[in-house]
Amino acid sequence: MTRLTTLLAGTALGLCLGGAALAQTQGVTDTEIVLGAHTSLTGPVAPWGIGSTNAIRMRFDEENAKGGVHGRKIKYIVEDHGYQVPRAVQAGNKLLTNDKIFAMVGALGTPMNNAVFQRQLEMKVVNFGPFTAARSMAEPLHPMKFGVLSTYYDQIRAGLKYFVEKKGVKAPCVMYQDTEFGQEILEGARDQAKAMNLKVVAESGHKPADTDFTGAITKLRDAKCDLVMMGSIVRDTIIPYATARKLGWDVPFLGSVATYEQVVASAQGGVTEGYYSMSSQPVIYPDTATGAGKAFMDAYKAKYNADAPGPAQIGYVVADIFIEGLKRAGKNLTPDTLVKALESINDYKNPFAPVTVRFSAKDHLGAHEVFLTVVEKGRWKTLETGLTYK
Repeated sequence: MTRLTTLLAGTALGLCLGGAALAQTQGVTDTEIVLGAHTSLTGPVAPWGIGSTNAIRMRFDEENAKGGVHGRKIKYIVEDHGYQVPRAVQAGNKLLTNDKIFAMVGALGTPMNNAVFQRQLEMKVVNFGPFTAARSMAEPLHPMKFGVLSTYYDQIRAGLKYFVEKKGVKAPCVMYQDTEFGQEILEGARDQAKAMNLKVVAESGHKPADTDFTGAITKLRDAKCDLVMMGSIVRDTIIPYATARKLGWDVPFLGSVATYEQVVASAQGGVTEGYYSMSSQPVIYPDTATGAGKAFMDAYKAKYNADAPGPAQIGYVVADIFIEGLKRAGKNLTPDTLVKALESINDYKNPFAPVTVRFSAKDHLGAHEVFLTVVEKGRWKTLETGLTYK
């Protein structure tokens, strides 16, 4: 009888422990939530990776200083992939398997996110606020994918429509990275041109690390392009634009939000003056910011001894929205409760810009606003708001 009682007790204890183990959510304990991001801290798009993750970490640190979310402190682990897909896969595997993160917040790069997705989504690890505006970040609808930025596709289509209708463009061209990111810009340009009974008269692809664009610019100039749409980011925006101007070719160049970085606007010698970019969140500057924007700029400068660039401003908002999702998810934090909580956010007001973020069970792309900006005296100036191609 004693042996039977002991056996039953042991079995019950094993079932309880097994149930507890099954109930345990990866990356979540009673005192901590582990989050991660693979990004570019080195390489051609490092300004985006450094600024964004600095600000995300700053917002998490602010929340931790207040005691965390439901008593849990946020731990944020960032891995550098240098804007290389193999390194992104390696970094993603480390974060998912070794660090056992609960969610990915602010991961950078279209091909990098797409490469990590298969394993990440199978593990039910939410991907929130990635630093890419590719449609695949929120489409097709998937419970674990949440994008915050209006898409490259929508931006470039809206931009081309504007330049055709307002500036009389008739012969658009495209210069693009030969990557999944660049292909999205190319597809948007082709689709909008077709919708307006135009033809993209010339296209030029390049590698992300290319530095010589003389041949490409000559090709586009010879095709008599009157607008060059850019599927580029930082260095591969500055060099081609400067090359065109050096060669005396003065047509408008237009990029997506990927080119909307202060490094581009303040390029040495003012070589990017007059460059146009689409944006999903207008940038603010320390000497013009007010209210919450000024408080953020001051705090960022105090923490990192540098002015907060556009990627940092977006990153802070991404982290702030994610924290709101954690709060709404409650103490019982799981991927499912987080998803439902994020889907309930339908009225988040961006503290720095006229943008409202709305998610729902049917739409995981939080913002659709598109702005047109231009480099003027080393800064970004907003020219148009609420642009669309529809």
